[in-house]
Amino acid sequence: MLKSFQARLIMFVLVLLALVQLGTALAVLSSLKEDNYRQGVHSIDVSRNVFDLFLEARAEQLTKGVEILTSDFGFKQAVATRETGTIRSVLQNHGARINADISLLVSPKGELITATQELNISNTIAELVLAARRSGGSSISTMIGFENRAYQLVLVPIKAPNVVAWVGMAFLLDQALAEQIKNVTGLDISFVYDVGDAHTLSDGSTLPQEEKEALLKDIGNVESILKSPVFSNDEKYLSLGVDLGMPNQWGIIHLPYGPWLQSYNNTRNQLVLIFTGALALALLFGIALARNMTKPISRLIDYAKKIGLGGAKDKVSAPDVGGEFGVLSHTMKTMQDSIINREEELTHRASHDQLTGLFNQSAVEQYLSDTLPKEQGGLVLINIRHFKDINNMLGFDVGNLLLSKVAERLQTWGHDANMLARLSGDKFLFIFGREITHQDCSHLKCIFSEEFEVEKGSGIRLDISIAVLPFEHATATVNSALRRLDIVADEARESSALCVFYKVGQDENHRRQLTIIRDLPKALEGGQLFVVYQPKVGLAGDDCHEAEALIRWVHPELGFLPPDEFISLLEHAGSIQQLTKWVLNTVLSQLSSWWAQGQEIRVAVNLSAHDLLDEKLPFIVSEALQANGLPTRALALEVTESAVMKDRAKVISILQALQEMGIHLAIDDFGTGQSSLSYLRELPVNEVKIDRAFIQFIDTNKGDEFITKATIELSHSLGFQVTAEGAENAEGTALLRQYHCDKIQGYFFSKPLVAEEFFKWRETFHSH
Repeated sequence: MLKSFQARLIMFVLVLLALVQLGTALAVLSSLKEDNYRQGVHSIDVSRNVFDLFLEARAEQLTKGVEILTSDFGFKQAVATRETGTIRSVLQNHGARINADISLLVSPKGELITATQELNISNTIAELVLAARRSGGSSISTMIGFENRAYQLVLVPIKAPNVVAWVGMAFLLDQALAEQIKNVTGLDISFVYDVGDAHTLSDGSTLPQEEKEALLKDIGNVESILKSPVFSNDEKYLSLGVDLGMPNQWGIIHLPYGPWLQSYNNTRNQLVLIFTGALALALLFGIALARNMTKPISRLIDYAKKIGLGGAKDKVSAPDVGGEFGVLSHTMKTMQDSIINREEELTHRASHDQLTGLFNQSAVEQYLSDTLPKEQGGLVLINIRHFKDINNMLGFDVGNLLLSKVAERLQTWGHDANMLARLSGDKFLFIFGREITHQDCSHLKCIFSEEFEVEKGSGIRLDISIAVLPFEHATATVNSALRRLDIVADEARESSALCVFYKVGQDENHRRQLTIIRDLPKALEGGQLFVVYQPKVGLAGDDCHEAEALIRWVHPELGFLPPDEFISLLEHAGSIQQLTKWVLNTVLSQLSSWWAQGQEIRVAVNLSAHDLLDEKLPFIVSEALQANGLPTRALALEVTESAVMKDRAKVISILQALQEMGIHLAIDDFGTGQSSLSYLRELPVNEVKIDRAFIQFIDTNKGDEFITKATIELSHSLGFQVTAEGAENAEGTALLRQYHCDKIQGYFFSKPLVAEEFFKWRETFHSH
C-alpha cells in the first residue's frame, strides 16, 4: 500500500500531524502532571506546618492545665508532706479533667515519686528535669516514647518557694488526636513506630483500615520521606513523614491524590479526543490533498504503463498536464519515441547480420521453429573453403569485404528463396520452399567461378562446399534439423563432389561418434578397455623379447570398436592424451610384473600427434617408469610420420629429450608419408617400422618387394633397426630374412594376445 505516492503523501500528512499533536499532548500532560505534583507538595507542606502548630498549641494548653494543679495549696502541702495516696488521687482526678493519659510526680532531681501507672522512663524524666534546671526553664514540653507509643509530655515545677517537685501529664498521640489534626488540615494523619524491619500502626491513623497496611508497606522506611513526599504504588496517596523527635516514632501526613489524578485523567482524555479528531480531519484532508496532487502523477503513470505495453509500433498520446508535470510528460513522450526507435533497431539487430544485412542464426531458428515439420523444400548450406587463410593473408578488412560481396551475389542467385542468412564467419544458409536439385547446386557453383574484386584490378576466386538437407529428412525440432545439416556440411567440406545431400542414417553414425567420445572416461574406469600384446620376433636369434601394445574396446552398447575408429575420434575431440596415459600406466604395470619374474621384455606404446606436442611428455614417461620401478630400456615409443609433421621442430625436440632418457623410439607406418626420406635422417629415432601395406603381399608383388628391400638398406645405412609389420605367410617371412630385416611383426607368428596368453605363447615359442 505504501508503495504508491498518494499513500505516502497521506501517510506523511498523518505522521506529521500526529507528531505535532503527540508533542503538544506530551508537553501539556507533562506540565499538568508537574503542576499537580507541585500543588500536592505545597498542600502537604502547609499541612505539616499546621501539624506542628497544632502540637505546639496543644502543648501550651496542656501546660496551663498542669500549672493550675501546681498552684493548688492543698496539693503543694501534700507534696511537701509526701502523702503518696493523696498525691495519686489528685493526679488521677486532675488528669481525668484535662484528658491526660498518664499523670506523674518526680523529685527535683528527676526521680519518680508516683504515677498513675507503672513507668520505665525514670532516666528520660531525670534528663529532662536536669536540662530544665540548667536552662532555668519554668516548664517542659516534649515528646516521649513508652511501650512503642508516642506521648506528648508536659512537666511543670511545684515551688514552695523553691522547687520541691515536678508534676507531669502525658497525652497519647492516638486516633482522636489524628482526627483532630485531620479536621484542621483536611489530610489523613498516621502515627507509626518501628518494630524491627516493619512499621506498625500505633492505633493512630485516619486512613481506612483496608488501605493503611498496604500504604505503610509501600512507604517502607519513613526516614526516606521526611524531606520529600512520595507516591504510593497506585499513586492514590502522596505521603510525607514528620519527625516527632523520638527514636523510631514518626508521624505521616497523607494527601489523597485521587482528585488530582482525576483532573489529570480528564485532561488526558480530552486531549486524546482532540488528538483523534484532529487525525480524522487530517486523514480526510490528506486524502483530498493527495488525490488532487497525485492526479497528474496518476495520469503520467498510466501513460508510462501504456508505453511499456504498447509495443514498438504503437504510439500513446501524452497527457495534457501543466507545470513541472508538463515537463515530465514532454520528457516521457521523447522517451517513448526513443524507445520505439531503439526497439526497431534492436529487433533488426536481433534477427539480422550486421555485416551483410542478411538474416542471422536466431532468425533462422525462429523461422524453422514456426515452419517444421515440413515436407516441401529444404536447407542449402554454403561454406567458403579456406576462408580463414584469406583472413590471415589479406586481413579482416578484405575478408569482410569479400563476405559482403558474397552476400550480394547469393541474393541475386537465390531470389526465390524464403530466407537467406549468414550463420557464422563463412557459412550462408538458403531456405527454399521448393525442391532442391543438383542443377541448383551447379548454378550455385557457377556464380563462384567468377572472381570477387577486392581492389581495383585485383580479384579473388572462392571455392565453396554445398550441403543440402531436404525438409522431408528434417526432424520436427530445430536443433535436430541443424545438427543433421552440420553433419552433411562436415562431409561436404571433406568431399570434392559438387554438393552433398543428406542420406538417411548419417546422424546415427554421428550419434555413434558422440557416444564413443562421451563414454571414454566411463570405459577407462569400468574395464571396457584392455591391452593386447603382438609379439615382435627377432630374426637373428629367432627369439621374442619385444611386443607392441594395442588397445581394444568392447562397448556395452556398440560392441567391439575398431581402434582406427575410436582413436581418430578421440584425437579430434582432444581426449587422446587421457587414453595414452591410461595405456602407458597399464603397460608399465604389466611390465613391472614380468620384470619381477626375470623376463626382461620391452613393450612399445603408440603416441598420437597430440602427445608429441605436450612438452610435459618426457616428465610423464619418467614419472611412470619410476612409479613402476622399471628402467628406461623396458619401454619403447612409436610415432607416425604424420604426427611428426604436425610441428616438426617441436616434436623433434621432445623426441630428443626422450632419446636422451634412454627410451627406444620407432617411426611407425614408414613409407606412407609424403616426406619420409627427406626427414628421416633428422629424426632422433632408433627404429623404422615398414608399413604393412608394403609387407602383406611382398611375396607376390615385385614393387612392394623392391620398396621393402630399398627401405631396409636405407634404414641400415642410417643406423636404424628395421621392423616389418604385417607378415602373413612363410614366403614373405623368408624374403624379409633374405634382406636382413631385424624384426618381424604379424599374424604369421601370432595375432595380438592378452597378457597371460602372450606370456604363454612366448614360452612356447622359445621352447621350440
